[in-house]
Amino acid sequence: MKNLRVWIAAGLLCAIVLLSCFSAAAVRKSCTLLIAQTEAVLTADDPAAAIESLTEEWHRQSVLLHLFVPNQPLTELNTAILRLDALYAVQSDALPAELHGIAAALKWIRGRELTAF
Repeated sequence: MKNLRVWIAAGLLCAIVLLSCFSAAAVRKSCTLLIAQTEAVLTADDPAAAIESLTEEWHRQSVLLHLFVPNQPLTELNTAILRLDALYAVQSDALPAELHGIAAALKWIRGRELTAF
């Protein structure tokens, strides 16, 4: 009976470690994809299409990120990404700064997730 408890405890410990590894890898991959999309907007010939692509990628990746990242940073990122269309529509000079802010926030989330692991 004692051996069974040890095996169950070891199995649970392995499951926790595997979930932590999956969490770090998933967040790192999602943030890296979103950072690449954000940087693509800065260099795009057609920023409107690049912003649309970034928004679509954000909606796909945010589902996964909501599983592993606290809600507050994701809410702020969501607001910033949705604000990009409005900034582009009025040809605002704040668009590059907003994109750099989004990339910095994603890098912070990616770094925080990796150091937490």
